[in-house]
Amino acid sequence: MFVKIHGLKKYYNYIQWLSLDVVLGACAGLYFFQHLLELSFTPVVYALMALAVWGIYTFDHLMDARNIQGKASSARHLFHQVNFNTLLIWLVLVVITAVILAFDFIKFSHLMTFGMLLGTVIIGNIVFMKFFGKKVSILKEITTAALYTAGITLVPMIRFTNEGIPRVFWYFAFGYFLMAWFNLLLLAYMDYDSDSRDNMGSIVSVLGIPMTHSLLTGLMWVELVYLLGMFFVLGSFYYIYLIIILIMFLIHVSAFLQPKRSKEAVRRQIDAAYLLPFVLFLVA
Repeated sequence: MFVKIHGLKKYYNYIQWLSLDVVLGACAGLYFFQHLLELSFTPVVYALMALAVWGIYTFDHLMDARNIQGKASSARHLFHQVNFNTLLIWLVLVVITAVILAFDFIKFSHLMTFGMLLGTVIIGNIVFMKFFGKKVSILKEITTAALYTAGITLVPMIRFTNEGIPRVFWYFAFGYFLMAWFNLLLLAYMDYDSDSRDNMGSIVSVLGIPMTHSLLTGLMWVELVYLLGMFFVLGSFYYIYLIIILIMFLIHVSAFLQPKRSKEAVRRQIDAAYLLPFVLFLVA
């Protein structure tokens, strides 16, 4: 039994190191907004989302792995150091596949234009953060959260370019942004020691641990009040979506309030939270 559990944990580690959990979470987020706005997307849209997210995260991790002097302190970056050439080849293949899919199925459209623009901004942000390092590291988590939210909401937004985006979309998009920001702050807070050893900047390296903890606490209450307040603003039709995002955030809060848990356990918990929107498959 122990051998089976150990084997499953090993495979799950690979899923995390390869950012496949993030890919699934992003697709779940896209489905959340698709269901919320009663839209219909082809599987190709989800394939492109998956390829884009995997490509961006892998590019980011490969840049980190290359910039770290010596052996990386974190298992994720060490994995990318050891498998750098193989992952680089896969990254090139994924980019080529994504471009072919985009031109074959989306062709020249608003989605293609804004998708390429957003992708350029995201890659530019990654390079900018790597180039200026600790000088701009205080912006890393909030800009990443904003771009992540923009990524999973881009396709739904494009569908409403000619008729105006429903107000309820912005309510949930902002709630998702606050949760993503909390997620990234919590990860930076947990990874402070390994990031310091690898000379990688984050908001914690600028604010320090006590102030980052205070920021997390403040953001936690802001998001909770915001989500609970939406129950009084929106109609009962939207309660299922509010309950889902509230549970997702409460999973984050639970991880934050249990500081003695291992980093791996906390990461698994908060990454799993982003898969919760898939329960909407059960809702007609």
